[in-house]
Amino acid sequence: MKRSPVLPWLWFMLGALYFVVPLAATVQFSLQARKGELSFAAYERVLQDGAFAASFLFSLQTALMTIVLGALLVVPTAYWVRLRLPRLRPVVEFITLLPFVVPAVVLVFGLART
Repeated sequence: MKRSPVLPWLWFMLGALYFVVPLAATVQFSLQARKGELSFAAYERVLQDGAFAASFLFSLQTALMTIVLGALLVVPTAYWVRLRLPRLRPVVEFITLLPFVVPAVVLVFGLART
């Protein structure tokens, strides 16, 4: 039985649309600073603001420090758990996944209360 190559491409296209459509809508919204016309006026205003450079540099420094500190923490921990403490692997995986799970749970409870 031969599989049709159409179904994987369909899923790929649906996934691509899931990511591309919101990005395109965001770009279009950002280009409509003036009603009824597309322009880079919003970007010009942001780049001319004196506080933009300081804010951007702070964000860049924070992002780079987060990456460096995360790598310095995660790489030795993963090595140690993999080679020395294989029984703790499920616990470490659970702790690692918490930042991804907790915001979704909080959002669901928040929406349920409203």
